[in-house]
Amino acid sequence: MTNATVTAENSAITTTENKEQIATFLKEHEEVEMIIPVMFGLFVTSQFQLRGAKALLVNLGVATVFRQLFKELKKSPSQDTQSSTTQNQTNVSEDEEEMSILHSVKGRIRLRIPQIKKDALFAKRLERLLNDDDNVLNVRMNRTVSSVVIKYDAGNLSDMDLGFKLMSIIDAAKGE
Repeated sequence: MTNATVTAENSAITTTENKEQIATFLKEHEEVEMIIPVMFGLFVTSQFQLRGAKALLVNLGVATVFRQLFKELKKSPSQDTQSSTTQNQTNVSEDEEEMSILHSVKGRIRLRIPQIKKDALFAKRLERLLNDDDNVLNVRMNRTVSSVVIKYDAGNLSDMDLGFKLMSIIDAAKGE
């Protein structure tokens, strides 16, 4: 074997070991998965001085990217060798799971959250948590089309803070 071959093999082993260590850490410290996207989203929105629906949209995007990153990091090496057909099917189903903003005006936002169509308990928790929030005036949920309309009064909260608050409520509904 040449030195280049040995070096490449050692590098591959080290990368696999590092990935396994990261996966173990993430599994043991699940709170990291909730904190990092919020902090990075806050950093990005503050750096670009984004407010309102734009800030919420960026935060949802950041959360999606980190969720995918964490999912990839948690995979065991044996899962990395799946067939491309299985990976394509997984990617399609993951894309269907993404939350998105359908419409937003001051005082009202409509979100698409696919989980409410499939999970009645999640939908009830989300509706309860939203209605319990002081800034939320009204919640209208349509499980058939995975849609949630939230009427709100931001009060003294910035649009960014309100966006983070809504994201926290959605995450809390997933976690209960």
